[in-house]
Amino acid sequence: MTLRWWQQRPWRPRGGSLQRWLLVGWLVPLWALVAVICAVQWAYQAQQGAAAQDEALRQALAQWPADLSVDPATSLPAQPAPGVWYRESNLDGERLAGSADLPRVPPTEAVRDPGAVHFYLAQVGDRLVRVAVTLYQPTVAKGAQATAAPVVRQVARPLGERLPGARSLLGGGSGLWWVLLLALAMTAVAVLLARAASGWLRHADVSLMRPLSTGVAGTTERIYEGPSELAPAVQHFAELQHSQSRWIEEQRRFLADATHQLRTPMAVLRTQLQAAMAGDMLVGDALQQMLHTVDRASGLANQLLSLSKVEQLKRMGELPSVDLNAIAREAVMELAPLIAAKRLDFALEGPDTLWAPGDAALLGELMRNLLANAIHHTPIHGRLGVLLRDSTGRREVLVWDEGPGIDDAVRQRLFQPFSAGQGGVGLGLSICRQIAEAMGAQVTLFNRMDAGQVIGVDAVVTWEE
Repeated sequence: MTLRWWQQRPWRPRGGSLQRWLLVGWLVPLWALVAVICAVQWAYQAQQGAAAQDEALRQALAQWPADLSVDPATSLPAQPAPGVWYRESNLDGERLAGSADLPRVPPTEAVRDPGAVHFYLAQVGDRLVRVAVTLYQPTVAKGAQATAAPVVRQVARPLGERLPGARSLLGGGSGLWWVLLLALAMTAVAVLLARAASGWLRHADVSLMRPLSTGVAGTTERIYEGPSELAPAVQHFAELQHSQSRWIEEQRRFLADATHQLRTPMAVLRTQLQAAMAGDMLVGDALQQMLHTVDRASGLANQLLSLSKVEQLKRMGELPSVDLNAIAREAVMELAPLIAAKRLDFALEGPDTLWAPGDAALLGELMRNLLANAIHHTPIHGRLGVLLRDSTGRREVLVWDEGPGIDDAVRQRLFQPFSAGQGGVGLGLSICRQIAEAMGAQVTLFNRMDAGQVIGVDAVVTWEE
């Protein structure tokens, strides 16, 4: 089904002030509507004014002043009424009476039928006027020898009278006063609401700066008294802030421990080198011990690098699917010399392909750490293996061995950084747990029991559905 254009990409503001967006989004349509109402009212009154002025000009022609119809030589007022111009002319345009400022009728506006009224625009000085013109036939007294010739009569009024002013637009029962008062009231309400919304955001910002409090069941929460719509965002941000602070503190402690752990093999290596140079020990023995120290420092550095990759994995979002069987085979092939050196009986069991979300490189690191740990604790000529299982609702990778088992007192700190057993640097199982959690999985260790006796250890990595 094809979506309409407004359903495909809804418009959202890209940025700017929330208060400005609220005011613009509310006040612009409001005052645009007020402007439309005023324009409609103005057009209506202008139409009414035009009709009233044309009717007034018709009445002025019908009630032509008597003192303008006498002999032009007689002294007559040029403009009998303020704002009204009269002019009487013969057919040739010569003025017989009235105002000389009112120009003669243009040839294009001449009236041919007596009694008909025609309207046009003209200029009187610097003013634009509306002119009504008619052809008038004077009456002749009885006994006259000649018939009087028709005359042209013009009456003009200012064109501005047709256009309503602010006073006439707001008065006369038009109702625009109420429209403007209502618009002003709604504007004031919109400003107050926008300021209140901005105040809520500032209050939320202040709330984010307050320290966290511990609620029921050890949960962290932040005291917030703003609108309920913002409360989830404030709480979510508080949790992120707390998680970030906790992560920074963990990294600070980790870096301090890592610095200490790296400084120790370097100091040991320096001591061994000085002993060899001084002749206190054989060169071959010194080189053998120095090689062991370098291997230990190199292993620690590689595991620290793996931890940095885990942090990148946590920020990847959705992970691709990888084949657990193929990764397990690669890890076994890489550690095959260690398995052969202890003459261990090894088995890889499970389906040919088993898919799970993860990163192939880090999942291989997890498998190698678990296998190396199992190889280290399995006695010579013992048995160990990897079992892949696809159960309903979960996928598992199980690494089992015949080691001596794990004490309950030691189990809880095995996954803590630098909690090393004999010969380790204390990061292997910690890295395994962090890699598993970054891929949405869990890693656990169990003692395998038989007749009440510990016969080995199972390391299980589980992906829930």
